[in-house]
Amino acid sequence: MHWIDWAIIVVLLGALISVTIYARRYVRGVADFLAANRLAGRYLLTVSSGFGGAITIVGAWELVYSAGLPTQWWMMMYLPLTLIISLTGFVIYRYRRTRALTLAQFFEMRYSRKFRFFAGMLCWLSGIFNYGVFPAVTARFVIYFFGLPQSFELFGLQFSMYPLVMIIYLSLAVYIACTGGQICIMITDFLQGIMMMAIFLAIMFFLLAKFRWADLVAGLECAPVGKSMLNPFKAGDTEGFDVWYFLIGLLGTLYSTGSWQGNSGYNAAAKTPHEAVMANIIGTWRTLAQALCMLLIPLAAFAILHLPAFAGLAAPSHAKLAQIGDATLRTQMTVPLFLAHMLPVGMMGLFAAIIVACAISCDDTYLHSWGTIFIQDVVLPLRGRPLPPQVHLRWLRTSIIGVAIFGFTFSMLFPLKDFIYMYFALTGAIFVGAGAVIIGGLYWKRGTTPAAWTAMSCGSFLAFSGLLVQRIWDPWLAPKLLQLFPDWSWVRLHMDKFPINGQFIYLGAVIVSASTYILISLLGPRRIYNMDKLLHRGKYAIKDDMVIGEPERRSRRTLAGIIGITAEFTRTERLIAYATFFWSMSWWAIFVVGTILGLTTDWITDAVWAEFWWWKLVPFSVVLGTLCTVWIMIGGIRDAVRLFRDLRVERVDTHDDGTVNEHGSVDADNDDPVVAAAADQLTFSDTDMA
Repeated sequence: MHWIDWAIIVVLLGALISVTIYARRYVRGVADFLAANRLAGRYLLTVSSGFGGAITIVGAWELVYSAGLPTQWWMMMYLPLTLIISLTGFVIYRYRRTRALTLAQFFEMRYSRKFRFFAGMLCWLSGIFNYGVFPAVTARFVIYFFGLPQSFELFGLQFSMYPLVMIIYLSLAVYIACTGGQICIMITDFLQGIMMMAIFLAIMFFLLAKFRWADLVAGLECAPVGKSMLNPFKAGDTEGFDVWYFLIGLLGTLYSTGSWQGNSGYNAAAKTPHEAVMANIIGTWRTLAQALCMLLIPLAAFAILHLPAFAGLAAPSHAKLAQIGDATLRTQMTVPLFLAHMLPVGMMGLFAAIIVACAISCDDTYLHSWGTIFIQDVVLPLRGRPLPPQVHLRWLRTSIIGVAIFGFTFSMLFPLKDFIYMYFALTGAIFVGAGAVIIGGLYWKRGTTPAAWTAMSCGSFLAFSGLLVQRIWDPWLAPKLLQLFPDWSWVRLHMDKFPINGQFIYLGAVIVSASTYILISLLGPRRIYNMDKLLHRGKYAIKDDMVIGEPERRSRRTLAGIIGITAEFTRTERLIAYATFFWSMSWWAIFVVGTILGLTTDWITDAVWAEFWWWKLVPFSVVLGTLCTVWIMIGGIRDAVRLFRDLRVERVDTHDDGTVNEHGSVDADNDDPVVAAAADQLTFSDTDMA
């Protein structure tokens, strides 16, 4: 890397530290630290919470480089469901109406304090072990991408570069998370987000100018016969990826909405419940340019590294990859190293800044989430009484530092490389039972506490144990069973592979979790929960959470009612919602027609597929992606300014610290008749699907 590239990274880090120092003055209470006092606007939420870590980018590139474009086709199957979740605000809207600062706090409000502790412990264990390998993967990626030496000498002693890189970037993430909590995280992640949006646009235009679409297609055509990287119906062996795989995936998308708490602070930070819904809708448009860049980069890498015409251009990348002994790491680094040798000075620094930004933004969010969840949902329920605000904030910061120390230690002792996604599936399975408990608690007034205990316990146990058995079946469990039961023919028949794949294990856990929640609620003592009080409706309404756009009522039989447009939507917001609906459904209709033709005829040739992908990826994504990036960046800057303005004048409520009073409520009742009347006008749209 040139000194100009390093200078760009230094400027980025300087900007992040400066903003952190400025923002810390606005942290005056626990709610500020946990959720920016629930004052975040839609664009700020969309930009700052919309990007994953460096490991997410590497994983996406690895998938496209290995499989090409067919996977993008099958992902279009999910469009209607993701659209429904976005437009209706499924789970997201009602969760924000509870005003809970953490998911387990909602569990205490809806079920009991003991269940809050149990669920909080499971959530924390799932999250902290999931996060434990992030520092290792990120540090190795940074070392290879930046061309850093594996070791260095200091005072005559030899030191490994690996722990040093972890210490440096973890220290920055801890500093941001501890200094200003969710306020600093949101603002710094926003700065990194708009920078990434702009840089992705620049890289996208650079690649489109440097390489012709025909070159990319020629590269994809190098794939072996029967392993097409253009035609999804000639993509080769799809064992395990049949119709059931995708149907279970659809169910899982719905069931798991709101379960993962790696971004816990963002889930509670929206200014109003409606603002949280709009952030989700706008997120559909934010990803256009990013998605195209995430596809173009690995497609260009595949073409350059495989076509003889580009042998000279590919030589430096091949030479660097040959120096990486670990096969898994070499596969993960193929696309990043290609890009490192392809980008000119300056643009290389911008892309390197993306990597640094992704690493810090992902880690500060995770450190904040798992650190605060431990205090809020494990320690405080055991303590049973509130902490003084300053002591509470000190405990939260100490816990965040503890998570960072755990991540560093775990990565040093267990540098996971070989089965990252299986590991993520195992750690995520610890909290699988939460889906039924969340949906039942928010949408069914008859759900009971015993049902929540059973559903959480059974679902999580089945998912985790099933995936663990699948992992250890071939190397250890099956031979052990045959030693104990030599005549067990079923085990002999399936010695090489556990007969139930991960999707069906997940399906079984979901079915057991949901069915036990329903059955125990129906068969146990009859209980009708006060949903109006939980969701702050009617006489319990909170004035600051209310939004009235166009108050006329609309029948659920109209398109507006079906897709979730309520009285809270203004005319502009309705236009955005309709545009989102027709955009997504148009692509889904193309998917349905294309799938029928692909399965029944040979009319769609590889040449037709190449033409289709060009139209889908280049004209639509480039034009709309550019316009949407500018639109959302402007909105995000406006929201960031408003956040600081509102924090400056907002009254600090020392009781808003995540504790729940003896009546199971987080706020005092609101008996204002004007507020109650306005709330009654809005609740018609919230009785079923937000």
